Amino acid sequence: MEKLRAERLTPVGLAFIGDAVHTLYVRERVLESSDGVIGTLHTAASRQVNARAQAAVFDELIERGVFTDEEADVARRAKNAHLHSRSKTATPTDYHKATALEAVIGFVHISGDTEREKYLLDLCAECQAKD
Repeated sequence: MEKLRAERLTPVGLAFIGDAVHTLYVRERVLESSDGVIGTLHTAASRQVNARAQAAVFDELIERGVFTDEEADVARRAKNAHLHSRSKTATPTDYHKATALEAVIGFVHISGDTEREKYLLDLCAECQAKD
């Protein structure tokens, strides 16, 4: 049932949820490995949850061939979606790639596949740790 619900949502709607899921995941990891000072926490999380960083992760995941056919379709639709907002600090290309990554995360989350969600989020963290 959840997968059917996820398939009915727009790519932008999936990205909206995916952004929240990814941000929460990053914040939890930062909190576990930090001194707990709020400025430090925010700065550490912001380095990972921004369009430029997410675009780099998206490129890495595409290069590795990580996405299923269904996830790749969600990513393609999200990357090509007409977005009504713009990033002040990233190129339009990076912003679209970040939206695609967030949409895939949102799709997997709403589909209810917690194992796949954790796998993808862990891969995102692994890619970001390399940079």
